[in-house]
Amino acid sequence: NFEKFGSKTVLKLKQSVILVIRVKMVMPIVDELRSGGMLEWEPYCKIRAADTNQKKMRELYEVLHSGGDKVKSAFYSQLEMQEPCLFRDLGKAP
Repeated sequence: NFEKFGSKTVLKLKQSVILVIRVKMVMPIVDELRSGGMLEWEPYCKIRAADTNQKKMRELYEVLHSGGDKVKSAFYSQLEMQEPCLFRDLGKAP
């Protein structure tokens, strides 16, 4: 999981593009982050209001970028559960 990739993985440009394009289960991930206390109400509403998954992921990425290792770790845990194929692909990316 997260330790395998490290907290800096989420900030790598190539993988950020992959995340924005390929994550389809954005709201289940966001809902879990919110219920786990990792996401404040205002960014949650902003993400929810975005009209495409890519826009939702861009908003979520802003939270991940500023949220610290704990938020990134929670995100990767949810990504592994919600998007297992994508999660495996990220592990193979150079």
